[in-house]
Amino acid sequence: MAKNKKKLLITLIILTIITGGLSYLHYDFYKTPKTRIKPNEDYAEMPQDSFHHYINLPIDHNHSTKESFRGFYQLSPNFYKSKNITFLLTDGQMELVSTKTDFQFFENVLRGNSYVLIGVRGHSPTLFPEVYKNKKMDYAKASYLFNSDQQVEDIECVRLNLMKKGILGKDHKINIFGASGAGVLAQQYLSKYGAHVNRVILESTGAPDLSKQFGIKYSPNFEEFNSKGATILNQILAKKSIDKQIISNILYQKGRTDKSPREAQIKILEKLQNGGSLFPYKFKPITNLSILNYMIKPPSEIMARVRWFELVGYDLMKYNSKKETNLLYEFSSKAVSDLLEYHKTNKIPAKEFKINRSEFSGEVLILKGTEDIVFSDEINRKIEQVYPNAKLLFFKDGHRMQNDTEKYIRIRNTFLQQGFKSQEFIKVTNESPN
Repeated sequence: MAKNKKKLLITLIILTIITGGLSYLHYDFYKTPKTRIKPNEDYAEMPQDSFHHYINLPIDHNHSTKESFRGFYQLSPNFYKSKNITFLLTDGQMELVSTKTDFQFFENVLRGNSYVLIGVRGHSPTLFPEVYKNKKMDYAKASYLFNSDQQVEDIECVRLNLMKKGILGKDHKINIFGASGAGVLAQQYLSKYGAHVNRVILESTGAPDLSKQFGIKYSPNFEEFNSKGATILNQILAKKSIDKQIISNILYQKGRTDKSPREAQIKILEKLQNGGSLFPYKFKPITNLSILNYMIKPPSEIMARVRWFELVGYDLMKYNSKKETNLLYEFSSKAVSDLLEYHKTNKIPAKEFKINRSEFSGEVLILKGTEDIVFSDEINRKIEQVYPNAKLLFFKDGHRMQNDTEKYIRIRNTFLQQGFKSQEFIKVTNESPN
């Protein structure tokens, strides 16, 4: 009896420690940012050197004389002074640029190029205490300070800083690379500062303003992307009590990351139709909607949610789950539910993108996978049409463009260094000159 009591006591102590530890981790993860480093300080893990640079940026570019925050940018491992410097833009939820950036990811995109990575305002560690009021989110201020228009100005400030430091020649233009949501950011930057840009690569991306103009969804409905998969999904939803948001997230994430998206989605659906379970997907954070929602909802992640809503907000506010199935909008309605509610309750429209493309005379290379679940081929054709000097290349690939990594690196490098009309570009793309 005494031994049993002792075992019970030990078990209770262990459970108490575990519960306390989890509670602390939750508190730490969900705590409201209160401070940030001062304009003359550096992060201990990222001392300044020839590859790591700090820059003081206005918190609000519309009132640039007011307070600033300590931003930073990083140069690629093999960076050298060149008129072919490329700004590799990042954006959205992946938060790939930090004080401890893993450059291997970017080397698989632009290896062999001199490129610049910029720490995104509002992404860790450049958090803004200003967007919280009495420990609660000030959605109006967060939407204003983390608006991508502010980010465009940050990019331009970094370009000017490179010139000030002599890294970029005063008469040299930069190149721009943007994929997915960063491809939209690239188009936003070009619209205002295109005079400073030579060549641009837009990869696996879309255009919210053109989508609205031509009545095309920012991200296509499931039936449009995978008609066979959509048919099976409708049959499953009609017969089984499966959460539509949960299965949509699984299908979307699998489609976004797999080398053969449609085939992978159909395989999941056919297994489910034949009595299979979604249980295995609960162990992967990316396909577990509850974990995804938990990871994106901390106060420190508000910038990611603001940008997420910027891009899908126009469609999301009109989306009717009972009449259609759009994988991205299904789980987005949960992931950015706070911003969706804020806009609907206060009758605030989604961001209005105003992008001028007709005045940019530089070369624009558009790379698109025909099995990209996030963006349609149609909207990419529209992007090609509105830029005066653009070329669209399709590949049998998904959103991540991973089926022939080395070939894509050669294409990107050759274009950025030599342009459309070079014999080398024609050779690597098997394209004929215009």
